[in-house]
Amino acid sequence: MQCFFLQRLIAPACTTAALLFATTCSATTITFTEAGTSAAGTPLLVSARIDTAADAGGPNNALKITLRSTGSATKAKADVLSSFYFNIADPSDGIRPTLTYLSGSGQAFEVRTSGTDRAVSWSPNLVTTAGTWTTSGTGVLNPSNLVAIQTFNEGWQFKTLTPPPAYPGLGFGIGTVGNSDIGLFIPGTSGSTGGFNGPVVNGTVPGSMINLGIYSTGTGNDITPDGGLDESRLVKTEAVFYFSSSKDLNSLTESWVQGNVTFGFGTSPDSVLLPEPAGLSIASLGGLLLTAGWQLRARARRSPACLEVS
Repeated sequence: MQCFFLQRLIAPACTTAALLFATTCSATTITFTEAGTSAAGTPLLVSARIDTAADAGGPNNALKITLRSTGSATKAKADVLSSFYFNIADPSDGIRPTLTYLSGSGQAFEVRTSGTDRAVSWSPNLVTTAGTWTTSGTGVLNPSNLVAIQTFNEGWQFKTLTPPPAYPGLGFGIGTVGNSDIGLFIPGTSGSTGGFNGPVVNGTVPGSMINLGIYSTGTGNDITPDGGLDESRLVKTEAVFYFSSSKDLNSLTESWVQGNVTFGFGTSPDSVLLPEPAGLSIASLGGLLLTAGWQLRARARRSPACLEVS
């Protein structure tokens, strides 16, 4: 199997004045877009938008991450966006802030091999264990609470990576699967340092690990998944997560993130999309990733810029 990395886009839009008089500009929004092919052969298109301060709807230490999956219609577990790793560090001293996980939400659907996908809603019990699925009535239209901190909360767990891998320089991760094999894809990590707690992100029903991952409907409204994904309860297209930071993020620019983001798909994960390392040759890293069944390809890269602050 091969993973085809096409490009990453960091959304450009500085003010005219900034372009004329400076090479960088203050920003509170950075967007990464990745494209590739899943282990199941499905074309992927995913994005992560990082908003801070006012753009995150809060004070200067507010952080908002929006994950989207908009490629071809999801068919298999290997197509589901199930984890995201990122980095935030003050470029002046290299110190990462302490992030506090506040909330996560997304509209969930039970996807079906035959018939129409139906809206459902998840409410975890963040005090004891598990939670409640709403499968009928108007409550199904309520966005699901994606926070997972207790056993069988079934949603997305947040993790500070200790120690962080050298490349990509990832400091944080959020995921709804165990990712026990993440070390095969990101050197310097392992299931214990870079994965998530299986009993927390799993559900009480066998095979429910993938629940609340993000799926794409492609150009339609419903999908026709294979049998392994039939009746899974997934977040449609988009999930939004909020955090607070121990550092003021109002002056955050692309240099704080340094392009270090990684998207994970499936449960182990089955594949990842990550930046091409500047310090390793394609051949050497490709050989390493082939142990997990993957070969890395070079991809086009655009110069980073920042969005206008309104």
